Amino acid sequence: MIRNWSWLLLSGALALGCGPDRPDCSGPHADFDITLRLRDRPLSADTVVHVTYGGSGMESYSPSEQGVTHEVVFCHLASLDGGLDLDDASLGAAGATSQDDSGIEALNCELWTGGYAELQITTDGLTPMTYELTPRERSCTVTQTIVLDSPDGG
Repeated sequence: MIRNWSWLLLSGALALGCGPDRPDCSGPHADFDITLRLRDRPLSADTVVHVTYGGSGMESYSPSEQGVTHEVVFCHLASLDGGLDLDDASLGAAGATSQDDSGIEALNCELWTGGYAELQITTDGLTPMTYELTPRERSCTVTQTIVLDSPDGG
């Protein structure tokens, strides 16, 4: 009798772990896909994206850096419509921050943090902002746009 109940409990647990409400996140995937921008002007070339993850792990990205190897934070210059601009190395080598040198429309960052993360953004003309990033139960990768100078902070 106990064996029958054990089998029933095991079957129920397995069924809860699968299905349309629970995506298969076992393959490689970023935990967060974050787009950073300002409301009505480009980001400064001195913008720094600093990520704290796993309690004490830290990694930063800046569009002006060259030749830095990243393990967790992978950012690319992007246009406001989500398309990618020139790659960072091409822009940095040219001394520009965007295709027309008027600034960075947006940054798109994939964060491979393994769970919760704290995102701190510093950019010219704004007080440094900190955002708590939390994984979502029904999403392998949390996608979010943060407008750094919006009244509600994103």
